[in-house]
Amino acid sequence: MANPQGLIASFWDQFIIKYPGRVTSIFPPHLYANLLPEKTPEGSSRSTSVSTSYEAAAAECRRRVERIVKQCDRTNEKFIDLDFDIEADFERRNWNCMRNTMFLTSDWITEDEFNEHRHPDVEALRGAFQTVLKSGIIRDNEKDLLTVDAAALFASLNGKGGKPPRKPPGAVHRVDYLYENPSFVVDGFGSSDVQQGSNGDCWFLAAVSSLCSTGGVLEKVCVARNEECGVYGFVFFRDGEWISTVVDDNLYLRYEDFDDISEVYDETGEKEAQYRERAQTGSKALYFAKCSEQNEMWLPLLEKAYAKVHGDYSAISGGCSGEAVEDLTGGITTSARLTTIRSKEKLWKELLNPDKEFIFSVSSHRLTMGASSDDTARRGLPLGHAYSILRAIEEKDEDGKEVRLVLIRNPWGARDGGGNGEWNGPWSDGSREWNSYWLQKLNHQFGDDGVFWISYQDFLRRFKMISRTRLFHGDNWQVAQKWAAVAVPWVSTYLNTKFQFTLTKADTVVIVLSQLDTRYFRGLEGSYMFELHFLLHRVGDDPEEYIVRAKASAVGSTHRSISAETALEPGTYEVVPKILAHRDPNEPPLGVLVRKAAESNPAKLRQLGLNHDVAQAKVLDED
Repeated sequence: MANPQGLIASFWDQFIIKYPGRVTSIFPPHLYANLLPEKTPEGSSRSTSVSTSYEAAAAECRRRVERIVKQCDRTNEKFIDLDFDIEADFERRNWNCMRNTMFLTSDWITEDEFNEHRHPDVEALRGAFQTVLKSGIIRDNEKDLLTVDAAALFASLNGKGGKPPRKPPGAVHRVDYLYENPSFVVDGFGSSDVQQGSNGDCWFLAAVSSLCSTGGVLEKVCVARNEECGVYGFVFFRDGEWISTVVDDNLYLRYEDFDDISEVYDETGEKEAQYRERAQTGSKALYFAKCSEQNEMWLPLLEKAYAKVHGDYSAISGGCSGEAVEDLTGGITTSARLTTIRSKEKLWKELLNPDKEFIFSVSSHRLTMGASSDDTARRGLPLGHAYSILRAIEEKDEDGKEVRLVLIRNPWGARDGGGNGEWNGPWSDGSREWNSYWLQKLNHQFGDDGVFWISYQDFLRRFKMISRTRLFHGDNWQVAQKWAAVAVPWVSTYLNTKFQFTLTKADTVVIVLSQLDTRYFRGLEGSYMFELHFLLHRVGDDPEEYIVRAKASAVGSTHRSISAETALEPGTYEVVPKILAHRDPNEPPLGVLVRKAAESNPAKLRQLGLNHDVAQAKVLDED
């Protein structure tokens, strides 16, 4: 019989393999060697202006657009983005641009799958609807303009309040088909433009809405375009550097083409024209995000480009608004639970943001365990939802008493069918706090637009998480980065691997510990997720006397980065990481998934596998 220590050792031998680690290459590296950036020598790091990487990516983006325009001039054809061809993908019903069809589930389903989810009451209502059509109550020339949204019926008739699967888009068309007078931007980028569509990317759209109030930011993201050729170039910040991409102007529409839904002979074309006007014209016809102005198209094209670089639209469903702000600005985000804020006064001064140094966003509390699934909002605020902070003000009332208010916007851009979407407490539209004095002072108008005021006290109580992203203006900031591969121990402890830097003069420093953004290769992350921590201390001082301890915003949080901002004196400093691994026991081995994807959907595997391998190549080989 083994001794007690032997039994323990035998137990651990079942779980600890000889060569632990995660997959760093889906494909043989020689297949994409020419796509990899140059590596810096081992142990070194680069220090450059924060604008250097952006300027390089923007210049490359402009060159790509120029090359495409020349090609379009030669062939007399509009640009087709073969890397993200949503029209061909839609016609073939592959759905590779919509969702990760290799091995992930999605809110979206195919027509056949959707039909399997039909609710019996929906079918009964369909029958009743047909009875009404046959009764003669509705005139013949109006019948073809009526549609039944089965997904909406499912939602309203499901007694348990369950979320129905989303019906896929009905059509794909270019902007000159969709818009009567298409314009990329109408009267500049405005937060009121932003309206969420049939995707769970409120976190991204909340970030976009917040950035609309910061002049020049979105102009730097939307780098180049040619409307006649239908090509649009954008840049995004990924894993410490800027990247560029281009998209064509095909967009998803909510409803099918007239010929696909009507068997009625339309001799004059009048019925089709009426149908197009109602169902396929203007921003209202779009399936995903849309601008409130019916002929404005910058938002759906920006969302499309963001979906493309991540693989598909489902990849950008669900996330943290602060990370989206980082992706659009190259800034650095710090997130915190509002209940942990020590100095509410300090937070308020930051929210006032007089120098436009920060972008803020918040998220509401999530549905608690055991609560009814019908309980989707509190005081009008949808749960588990992201919101933009547009501004904070400090004004005196008619009696000279100081009042602190925060202006917030829901990316929905309107209330839902249940009347939720905006705060309905004090200072909400129509509440008793409003009088002619305040309406004039704040230049506020009531409306169903997703925008609402809330007192600072209620703001602290009603929201859960706040994200603050520091923006780096001009060339006053220098950035240095170093990527490394480390072994994550089973026992939670600070690592022997350290990052060291030297300051020659006193200055403000922002330190970020980041992991690769796995959103770019969803499904290929492996079975482990990682929670980040770090200590900052001065070399030569007592290691226990750290200057900063940075940690995840919540226990178990596996966000892609953590950061700390502090003022430091001249000297040499060390950043000591701690990484906690969280394993998903239900995740099958990556090798099994890759083999399955190679057989079932090699095109999607090539796309995400290349994203994965190029990202992993940033890390130097530590062997």
